[in-house]
Amino acid sequence: DIGCGFGRHSIELARRGFDVLGIDPSPAMIAAAQENSAAEGKPPQFLRLRGEDLAVRDEFDAAICLFTTLGQVADQQDNRQLLHNTFRALRPGGYLVLEIPQRSWVVGNLKTDEQFGEGENYTLVARSFDRENTILHEHFTLVSPAGQRKFLLKYRLFSKAEIDRLLEGAGFVGTTFFEGYSDAHLHENSPVMVIRAQKPA
Repeated sequence: DIGCGFGRHSIELARRGFDVLGIDPSPAMIAAAQENSAAEGKPPQFLRLRGEDLAVRDEFDAAICLFTTLGQVADQQDNRQLLHNTFRALRPGGYLVLEIPQRSWVVGNLKTDEQFGEGENYTLVARSFDRENTILHEHFTLVSPAGQRKFLLKYRLFSKAEIDRLLEGAGFVGTTFFEGYSDAHLHENSPVMVIRAQKPA
């Protein structure tokens, strides 16, 4: 589970009988995932690690990489290398399931200013899209009686054609695009792309 966050999907997969490794670069997220799974009979293993730094070979039957994990940008770098690392980490015949926003829909429906919550506790989000570098900037301001906290999230948005090329370049085959978590195929009005690809057997 690449970019496992607080472990929601890793824990559910472990409950269903899978041996799971969840990785995330955030120490706070890994600590939360370990706490959330402490009472599980067969908890996942959690490791503080970036997908770009995953360095194992032929070890996993499948990998998931959800939300905006692919595309996150830090210090002018991107993390597309994680597709190559994931390919190496999968056993022959292994699958990758990838979920990312669809760029055309996000840009066409971009809410530049948004507020979540009300009263004394709320979050303000200001968004802008860098068309030259295809990067979405989200500025978060968390407001509470204790004060304000600000942070910035940047991630690259991809088109279907770009992801197809990236997966092919990493060695994946049989790439299939869906409009979400159903068997409906992707169309231009789909907010997200759910993609299944395979390492050749």
